[in-house]
This record gives sequence, C-alpha cells and structure tokens, in this order.
Amino acid sequence: MCGIAGLVDPTLMPDDIRRVLPRMTDALVHRGPDDEGFHVGHSIGLGMRRLSIVDIATGQQPMANEDGQVQVVFNGEIYNYRELRSRLRAGGHVFRTNSDTEVIAHLYEERGVGAFADLRGMFAIAIWDGRAGRLVLARDRLGKKPLFYAQRGNRLLFGSEIKAILAADPSLGEPDLEMLPSYFRHGFVREPRTMFRDIRKLEAAHWLVYERGALTLGPYWRLDFGDPDAPPPDSGKVTEKLDALIEEAVRIRLMSDVPLGIFLSGGLDSSTVVAYAHKVGLRPLKTFTIGFDRPQWDESADAQIVAQRLRTDHHVLTLREQEMARSLPDTIVQMVRHFDEPFGDPSALPTYYVSKLAREHVTVILSGDGGDELFAGYSSYKSIRFAQYYQRLPLWLGRRSLPAIVEGGARWLPAGRRYGALRVGRVLRDSELPFDTRYFVKGSLCRPDVLRPLLADDVWALASRSEVQTLPDDIRQVLGSNLPDVSKASYLDLRIGLLDDMLVKVDRMSMAHSLEVRSPLLDHRLVEFVVRLPPALKLRGWQTKAVLRDTVRRYLPRATLRKRKQGFSVPLRDWFRTSLREMVGDCLEPGAGRLPKELFNHATISTLLRQHHRGEADHSAAMWLLLNYAVWQDSRTGARCAI
Repeated sequence: MCGIAGLVDPTLMPDDIRRVLPRMTDALVHRGPDDEGFHVGHSIGLGMRRLSIVDIATGQQPMANEDGQVQVVFNGEIYNYRELRSRLRAGGHVFRTNSDTEVIAHLYEERGVGAFADLRGMFAIAIWDGRAGRLVLARDRLGKKPLFYAQRGNRLLFGSEIKAILAADPSLGEPDLEMLPSYFRHGFVREPRTMFRDIRKLEAAHWLVYERGALTLGPYWRLDFGDPDAPPPDSGKVTEKLDALIEEAVRIRLMSDVPLGIFLSGGLDSSTVVAYAHKVGLRPLKTFTIGFDRPQWDESADAQIVAQRLRTDHHVLTLREQEMARSLPDTIVQMVRHFDEPFGDPSALPTYYVSKLAREHVTVILSGDGGDELFAGYSSYKSIRFAQYYQRLPLWLGRRSLPAIVEGGARWLPAGRRYGALRVGRVLRDSELPFDTRYFVKGSLCRPDVLRPLLADDVWALASRSEVQTLPDDIRQVLGSNLPDVSKASYLDLRIGLLDDMLVKVDRMSMAHSLEVRSPLLDHRLVEFVVRLPPALKLRGWQTKAVLRDTVRRYLPRATLRKRKQGFSVPLRDWFRTSLREMVGDCLEPGAGRLPKELFNHATISTLLRQHHRGEADHSAAMWLLLNYAVWQDSRTGARCAI
C-alpha cells in the first residue's frame, strides 16, 4: 500500500523534477510512512510513499522490468500476482523480487494496457514506458484506490490525492463552482469531476495514456447485470457457488506480513467477513467496533454477539456525546484536510475513529463494504418494492391525498415523533414518481425544496441541467434498459454511491491513520456473479440480502441474521439540537462569515438552523454539508481553519 505521485513535463530537466517530486510525495506521507522512492529522467518523474505490508524486504518502488525501460509505482494489492508471476516466468521474464509490483512491470511489457484486465485486486498504477515516451495510469475495477490527474499544456501531474498535485502546482487549486450543487445534492462530486476546476479523477476500471501531449482514456471492464429474461438459476447451486466465492475472496485477502484485523459493526456484511476469516483459519482474529452512548444508535452489543460466537480479540471504542462536543471541531478540520474536497457523508466520522482504533493494533483491515449494494441491503430497495405496490392502488382510494393527510397530522406530534411521520408522508409522495426521479432527486441529501433557496441565484443557475441529462452513457443505458428497478438501483449504487461516497470515505479515513483496508465482498469475480442473480434472490418479500442470509446461515448467530439494517452513521440530528448546537451556530450563522454570501443565501441558513433547533424539521444533513464546506473553504484559502 502506497501513495503515488508524478509528472510528465518536456520543459523540465531532471534536476528540476528532483526538486518538485519530493514535495508531491511528502504530501502523501500518511499513506506511506515506511519508505519512499523515485524514478527521475528527462521530462518524467515517478514518486511513491510506502506502507510496508507484503514483501517488506524487497518490495521497494519504483520497480522496473529487466532493462529498466518500464518503471512502475503502484498503490494497492494484487492478489493473483503469484499465478501471474509463474506464467510470466514460463514466458521468459526474469524477476528480481517476490513483489506484486514487479509483476505489473513485466505484464505491461507483454500486454500493454491489456494487462489491467488480468489483475485481481485493488490498485492505482503509474507506468513510465521509456521506449515509447509514454505515461500509463490505471485504476481498479470498483474504484477502491484513488488516482487524480491534471493537464496543463504539455504537463501532466498525477497523485493518489489532490494535495500531491497542488504541492507541485498550487495554481490548480481554483474551485469549480459548477460542482457546488452536485456536492449539496449527494455529499460528493461524481467522478471524473472534482471540486477543483482543472483536476480530474481517473474513472474506475479505466486506463489513461499520456504521450507527447495527447491524452487518451479507455475502459477495460464494465458491470454486466446479464439478461433479465434469463431463466432463474437453481437456488441451491447459487448458495453453494456464493459460499465458495466469498471464502476465496476472504482467504486471498489475508496475505500480509504485518498484523491484520476486521471491522465488525454487528451487521450482516462485516459479520460475514469475520465468519469466513474464522472459517479459513485466521488466528488471532482481531475485530474493531465503534459504539455510541445513545442506545438507539449503538450497535456494539450486536458486534459483541458475533465476537463471542467466533471468539475474536474484540476492541470497542465508544463515542460519547460530551467528549465529541469537545473534540469534533479539530476532528472535522483533520477529516477535511484528508478528503481535499468537501465531503458530506457523516459516517466518515465513526470511520475516522474506528480506523484510529484499529491502527493501534494492526496495519491491515478487512471490511464488509459492498454488501448492501450487491445484495440489495438498503431500505431504499424495499422502497422500490413499496412504490411498485403503492402505484397499483386505485386513485379512488385517495392515494394522492394520503401524503398530505399524513404530513398534516405530523404537525400535532411531539418533535421526536414528528420526524418519523413527516418521513412517512415523504415516502408516500415519492412513491408516485418514476424510478430515475426518485433515485436522483428525492434521494438527495439536500432535496430541491431545501437546496434551491439555500444557494444564491447565480450558483443555482449552474445546476440548470437535470441529473439525468448529465449522466454518463453507461448509466443512461441502464436507466433505459428493461432491467428490473432493483437491478437498476444496484447498478447505480455500485457505480455512484459506493464509488464516490463509501469507498472514498473508507480510503481517506483509513489512510489518515496509515491503515490499509481490503474489501472481500468487492472481489470482481464475486461481483460479476452476484450482479447477474435475479432480484428475487436478493429481495425476498421484504427481506433484504436473502441469498446472502441463506449462504451464511450456518456460520452466524441467529440474532445477526435477523438484525435489521441500521447503517454506520452518527446521531447528528440530536447532537445538532443539543451538545453541538453552539458549535454549529458559531460556524454557520451569517455573522460568522464562513459561508460567502455570493454563494449562499444567509437568510435560508438562519431559517434551517432555527427550524432544526425547534424540532420543526430535520436539517442535519444540510447542516453537516454546510459545516464541511465552510471548513474546506478555510483550508483552501489558508484561513485559520478552525471551528
């Protein structure tokens, strides 16, 4: 695991590059505190920071082929590198190390950009092909490892994080206000864009070739949900195959020369990973959990059930509200610095703390990321089924007036129950809408009725095109296909929510503590199998993840199999009304001057704060988005960056 960075610039001599490159890699020291390495030539520089995990003695980078014409820096792990190495040696390639990085160099020498389709793992790769004068970048299929780039004239800069690029050229730090509405809708900026005008994300499952000032991009893999009209498979054979795939995916991710553990929330996905690690013989099995001092948010007891059943060495960190009130201001500043962009998913907070806890004991962690997206685990999948039933109700039953009746009755309820009633009314109203509208508009963190008055008119004008009109071709094709809505939602969750939210959160918050996270449920062979399964095997009636539950039933406690989906988040709604109320007000109130009036309507911000504090509405999502944007604005402009 490393942080990588580099540049191609035909105007620079090697001495110039040697001055720039260390600045880029120094910005990534948290991703690789153990070692550094550089390759410098005329017009080219590759750099890396290493977190030593596998082949500690001989795995230093950059790494080359036999004649040194192919140079590689690489972030991630290749789990099938031993098989590839044997194949390449049989073909005459000579190896000097046992490293997976050297396999990439020889595989590229043989297959060019076709090499990336042979790799099984998580990776961000940079290759300098000296013969062709060509830089090649690539990113893994599901986008677990990040890679950013910026082109200015004949110069190309790249890095594992945006801060590495800005360390070489601060002028690239100009914000892209066109992305502001996107951030407030989703909590992130969808790839390939960033919140910086001239910096891009290399898309997942893509390669990039930069040669003589010309940039070319191409995909090497795509999600394929198969034929929705195909006959259903035998359920017994499905669970047998799924059992074997999960076991293999977990087993190959246990390779490590340093201590290894598992995140355990107590939910089905993380518990599944723990169960299979136990099955294949990982000892000692260390697990890590975050708890809360508000019982309705705390899953630590559920995690303890699994830990006791599988006899793990279990560690729990409880986030206590009063302690959080004191530490949160500094923590948010640190989190924003690691994201480089404003990032609005509040579950980044417990991810930050559980990563810090785990790093005190291990260097590598396995997680259950991807299970909800693959196996239809979110409540939104049940909402899809509910909408299908609701739309079948005849209009004479008052279907369209029912939401207004529920929302009207909510006004008479106490604040704590009012939120739930208003949510029911919103679900009923949204159930009348087409699938794509429900997903992209009504599924937003800031719905249009909040977002429109929040943003200044000029900023809102930048969002004049709808989400669907600006979608990539593959997503538009899926939306227009005859796939069932559950399969469409799974595709979108994998392609957008997982890629731009969940995996970003886990990567940045874990690497903030120099911790490597591996995701067995996102093994691409497992993903290819599961996405082609019919939705009826995943969503059985109102039971989510049905086929996964059937598969792991023999390994997990009954309470874990029956546990309702809770989600890895924090009680922001209540915190913002109590212990964190003053802090948020000090930062977001118009008088604080943290949110520019040319971007935001200050009167709307005051209204949101007042309504939330009075319990008239839950605006915690919008408040968290504003809070993170304000801190990012401070860090970008060099302000005091404190709240």
